[in-house]
Amino acid sequence: MNNYLCQHCCSNLDKGDIFEHFMCQYNDDRKAMNAAVMYGWSEKDKKHFNRSIIVQPDNLPQYTICPDCKKRDPLLDSYKII
Repeated sequence: MNNYLCQHCCSNLDKGDIFEHFMCQYNDDRKAMNAAVMYGWSEKDKKHFNRSIIVQPDNLPQYTICPDCKKRDPLLDSYKII
């Protein structure tokens, strides 16, 4: 099951494993692990980046939208953070 699908239009919002992203960037296990951990990644909870867009209106709480259908809160609550 892909937990990174927009709940409105079913677009795939998965932008890849966070550790793998930093491995490509740094080509160093230790640096990649240190960076990934700062995003909440762990061996037991391998978080991914997602494509949802954060909108920060003036004087209102921020929210996310799907880059494809533009509807609010595309991901279920437990997958909104990254």
